[in-house]
Amino acid sequence: MRYPTPDGMTSTRASAHALLAIALLQACAIWFHPQAPADSADTWMHGLAAIAPQASHLHLLLVASVVAAWLLLGALGACWPSPAMARGAERLYGLGAAAMVAGAMINGFALGRFAQWATTDGQAHADAAPAVAMFAFSLNQALAGFGLVATSLAILLWSLGVRASPGPWSRATHRVGVGISALCVAGYAIGLVDTDVAGIATVTLAQCAWYALAALTVLRGGIAPAQHPLPPHRADSP
Repeated sequence: MRYPTPDGMTSTRASAHALLAIALLQACAIWFHPQAPADSADTWMHGLAAIAPQASHLHLLLVASVVAAWLLLGALGACWPSPAMARGAERLYGLGAAAMVAGAMINGFALGRFAQWATTDGQAHADAAPAVAMFAFSLNQALAGFGLVATSLAILLWSLGVRASPGPWSRATHRVGVGISALCVAGYAIGLVDTDVAGIATVTLAQCAWYALAALTVLRGGIAPAQHPLPPHRADSP
C-alpha cells in the first residue's frame, strides 16, 4: 500500500494552516464590505463613486482569498477518503470561484470606475448612467448567484467525501458542511438568501467557518488519507 510520505504530510499540514489564515482573511474582508446608499439613482451613483477606492482594495483581497481557498482545498483533497468526490468538488469549486472572481471584478473595479466617470467627466450621459450601472450590477448578481450555488455544492461534495473518516472532527466537518451547503442552496433557491451584500456576507462567513473546521480536522488527524495500492510491477521495488 502507498502511504503518505513525511514530506507529503508536512505539505498537507502547511496547506491546512494556510487555509485557516485564508478563512480568517476572507471573513474579515466580507465583514467590511462597503455598500453605497440607494435612496435614488443619483445618490446611488455618487455613493458608488465615493466607495470605489475602498471597494477596489477589498475586492482584490476577496479575489485573492477565493483563488487561494480553491487551491488549498484542492491540495487538502489528497487527504480525503474519497478522491473522486474530492476531484469533483475541486472542479465544481473552480467554476464557482471563476464566477465569484468575475462578479468581484465588476462590482469592485468596473462599477466604481464607471460611477466616478459618470459623476465627473460623463455628466452629459448622467441620465443613462444609472441604467448602465444597473445592468452591470445585475450581471454581478447573476455571477454571484452562480458562484454561491457552485461553491456550496462543492463543499457538499467535500463533506460527503469525508464521512467515511472516523472521529468527532471528521463527523463535525461532514455534518456542518452538509448543513451549510443545503441551507445556502435551498435558501437561494426559495429566495431567503439574496445576492446582496448581506446575503453574500452571510454565505461567505458560513463557508469560512467550514474552511476553518476542515483545516482543523486535517491538523487534528481527523481525516484518514486515501490509500492507493502500488502497481504490481512496483510492489517489490525498494
